[in-house]
Amino acid sequence: MSQITVQTQLPFEQLIQTVEQLDASELEQLIAQAIRVQTKRKTLSLPNDQSILLQQITECIPSNLQKRYDLLISKRQDNSLTDEEYQELINLGEHIEAIDVKRLENLTELAKLRQTSLNSVIEEFQLQPQSS
Repeated sequence: MSQITVQTQLPFEQLIQTVEQLDASELEQLIAQAIRVQTKRKTLSLPNDQSILLQQITECIPSNLQKRYDLLISKRQDNSLTDEEYQELINLGEHIEAIDVKRLENLTELAKLRQTSLNSVIEEFQLQPQSS
């Protein structure tokens, strides 16, 4: 990850210029984190059960898992995946899929508690698909 030097008090325009220095992967991470911060602020006004669900929904796939998965996908696309790596890719894919299923279950439960549609919950909290 690259390092960026920032002043203590940063005007908004300078913040944008700093963000422009990020590579694509870092920018995606920043956006995901910003959305989590925004969602966290919204959870403060929610009933506790909804707040807990929303926190679970916005948890990301651990970065070490995502990086390894991305590397294995890249190796598969280059046809340089070993048999052991292929099995690891399958296992990681299943693990990530299980995380996604749990996220969807939590989303559905949150929609039910809020007596609204799944799409409404996704829009209201600006939820993004997990990258995988």
